[in-house]
This record gives sequence, structure tokens and C-alpha cells, in this order.
Amino acid sequence: MLNWLNMLYKITWFNFSMIVKPLLVNHFRFLVLMFCLLLFHACRSKVNNYAPVYSEDSTKSNALIFGVSTQAFYELNTPFVNYLNERLDGVHIQIVASSYFSTYVDKLKNGYFDLAGANGIMALESIRNGYSILAAPVDEHTNAGAILVNKDSSINNFSDLEGKSIASAASPALGNLLNTIFLSKKGVNIYKKSKLTYLESFESVILNVYLGRCSAGLTTINGWHSLLKQRPEIASKVALKWVTPSVAGNPLLVHNSVNEKTVSQLKRLILTMHTNEQGKNALAKLGFIKYVPADSNTYQPFKDLLKEYRDLIADDK
Repeated sequence: MLNWLNMLYKITWFNFSMIVKPLLVNHFRFLVLMFCLLLFHACRSKVNNYAPVYSEDSTKSNALIFGVSTQAFYELNTPFVNYLNERLDGVHIQIVASSYFSTYVDKLKNGYFDLAGANGIMALESIRNGYSILAAPVDEHTNAGAILVNKDSSINNFSDLEGKSIASAASPALGNLLNTIFLSKKGVNIYKKSKLTYLESFESVILNVYLGRCSAGLTTINGWHSLLKQRPEIASKVALKWVTPSVAGNPLLVHNSVNEKTVSQLKRLILTMHTNEQGKNALAKLGFIKYVPADSNTYQPFKDLLKEYRDLIADDK
């Protein structure tokens, strides 16, 4: 009897398992699927409803871009900018150097820089492009053109430049303008009687003379002394031969979009930085003694220089 009941139990349980177990498994699968669908819907709803909130980027609104024409000027101006950044309230200056002088000129014309250094010719042009003169430097050396020669070039007189290769940065580089006018008054027309090569920076001009690629180079006194501080060995092969009459130092420009409070801060700091040791050292790096007040009238003589230069170029065409 017990054996029969045991057999009946096994048969009944087997049938129950065959019928009910698949139902339970399918039901469980259904519940898991529903749970996943609900979870996916909830996540999707959160994604669809999420909207990122961006904080205001203060680095752009509070940063002033200080444009310099070459990497050498970047290094020379770094102590100057550091001095200002340590004392400015609510604004920060960032130096930007251009790979090519022509790129720097284009950016200046388009008002890309908030602050910039420029020669007198570029300053007058920049005033028409939305800039004002912030201050002018008093140079350690007179701001003048400098004509350099390779010591092996046998250039002793102005006439010796005829037929020689001469390196120069292109206009409106001050070294090109002042030296071209100066040499023309000495009877040397470098456009007709010399082999003129245009380079992108005053460093390139000096280095090409140093390496013997050019017999002479046209630059400025400040450019010459600035590079000598970094590369004193250049003096072993390059000599300063002639110096042109001096002109006003290269002014510091500020774009008219910079707010008045910041401009006032900059003027106060720049015009007084020669009164403390850190400021003096930063100015000395640039070859300056101090900055003094200046405006467009300070650079009006450059109009006559530019006219003289253009007349000279026109006569050669």
C-alpha cells in the first residue's frame, strides 16, 4: 500500500512540475522584463528632463590679452606682466606671442589684443582701429634704427653695402623704416643696389647676420641690446656699425573696449612701477627706465617719417 501511495505521489508531483514550473518560470521572466522596462523608462525620463547648467566663465570676461610680436618679446615682457598681475584687482593679463610679425600686425589691425606694444607708425594706425595710447617708455638707449654687419663682411663705408645681402623685417617694422630712410640720405638705395631679404622678426635678422647668411641687417638699438642680453656670444661675429637719429619710444596701447576702471588701474601701476625694486627690474628687462604719460600728439612726427618712407618706396617702383 505504501509503495503504491509513494508511486502515486511521484507521478502527481512530476505532472505538477511539468505544468506549473514552466508557468512560474515564465511569470518570473515576465516580472523581470516589466521591471527592466520600468527602470529604462525612469532613466530615460531623467535623461530627457536633464538640462545642464553652466556657470559663467570668468576667465574670459576678466582676462586681458596682451599681444607681443615675437617669442623674444614674450620672454622680455613676462616680468612686466607678472608685476601688473600681482597688483591688478579683478582682472588678469595673458601674454600672447605671434609666430610671424605679419600675423601680429593683422591681429592688431583687427582689434584682437586688449593691450599691445607697438612702434610709433603702428600706434598711429592703431588709433584708427580702436586703440588709445596708454603710456610711452623712457628707453635706456635711444629708440633708433641700428645697422649691423657681419665682422667678416668687409663693410666699412656706406658704399660697401651695394651689392651685399641685407636682412630686414618688413614694413611697418621700425628698423626697416628708419634705416631705409637713413641709408637713402647717405646715397645708398637698398632696394636698387642691394639684395634685400625680408624676415619675420628682429631676432631672425640678427641671427642671419651672425650666421653669415647676410652681410648686414636692419634692426633697432633696443632689439640689438635685448638679444645681446640673451645671446652675448652674438657680439663675437656681429658689429653695430651705424645708428639712425632717435624717435619716441614704442608706446603701450590699450583697446577702447577695456573698461575705464581697468584702464585707470593700469595707468597708475605702469606710471609708478619705476618707484620700487621689482618694477625697476621688470622695466630694465625691457630696456626701459620708466613709463611716462603720452597720447597721439607724442607720435605725430611719425607721420612725416611715414610719408618720407612711402615717397622713397614709390620712387623705386
